[in-house]
Amino acid sequence: MTLTRSLPTQHASGLPLIDERRITVGLFAKNTDGTVRTGVLPAHTNPLVTGRASMGYDVAAFNAVTARTSAGAEEIANDASVTVTTTAAPGANSRIDVVWVRSQFVVLGDANNDVVFGVTQGTAAVSPTKPAIPAGALELATANIPSTATTTLSSGVVITQTHQYTASAGGTVWLRNATEQTAFTPAGGTVAWRLDTQQRIQYMSGATVPGWFHIGGKPTISAPTFTSIYSASSLAPRVVEQAGRISLEGVVASTNANFVSGTTYTIGSIPATIAPVQTRVFACTSNGTALATVAVSDTGAITMVLNSAFTGLLSLSLAGCSWPDKNL
Repeated sequence: MTLTRSLPTQHASGLPLIDERRITVGLFAKNTDGTVRTGVLPAHTNPLVTGRASMGYDVAAFNAVTARTSAGAEEIANDASVTVTTTAAPGANSRIDVVWVRSQFVVLGDANNDVVFGVTQGTAAVSPTKPAIPAGALELATANIPSTATTTLSSGVVITQTHQYTASAGGTVWLRNATEQTAFTPAGGTVAWRLDTQQRIQYMSGATVPGWFHIGGKPTISAPTFTSIYSASSLAPRVVEQAGRISLEGVVASTNANFVSGTTYTIGSIPATIAPVQTRVFACTSNGTALATVAVSDTGAITMVLNSAFTGLLSLSLAGCSWPDKNL
């Protein structure tokens, strides 16, 4: 069946489960293969999972999207704090607990149609590994439980919020860090917000090099690598990646040297991945008044040519060196 019944429906037998799940999947952000991105919707208490004075965890109120199978999605809600129990600490070493939530359906082989919380305990070890959780479950948090723990508030217990975020279709998906960003390959045009860097990024599947690109928020800042006698001045040079452009800023200094007019000097480099698609040459100033041309090659080499000779310390401004991101 390729066309579902409508929601709402007046069909005598109601709306089949698979139809409703297929309708629901269209409401949320998707992966590149068309499956829903499961996760917690942003409006929730943070942290979501906390310890308590027992062997259990408190899970705060939240709304989330889960997926028992690839063809569809489920919307779930927890409207108040719920306590989820775990087992006693191991006799030696430590283990990892994973706290999760899962939708259940009798037609999929479950005992009932309820949504349930659960905790999966890993095997105790000197360096424990995270256990696998049931298929279709959404991971909420992990906890490291040492053998000395008597409650989940005991010293040595470390609870980490590990749930991923999702969003309504066309909305902004929250990503905690680069690891989550790399793991998420969404449909083209998806917008995300990096919580750690405060950057707004967009996945462009039609770019020359498909991937995530900066579109707002704080820029990505790095430093060029200097060669020979060159170094950063008090206004340190930096590479700025922002909104589809790469720019050089700051001033390059040097030790005392004899600079000859018309001679090409290699002063440093940037990664080839952010270099221009072909060599770009820019008009800059050196030591306040002298003219200089600064070239950035497609391999990332930065060179300069001065229009007048002098002996002394270089003070080369990189202002105005900017080019479009070749990966777009």
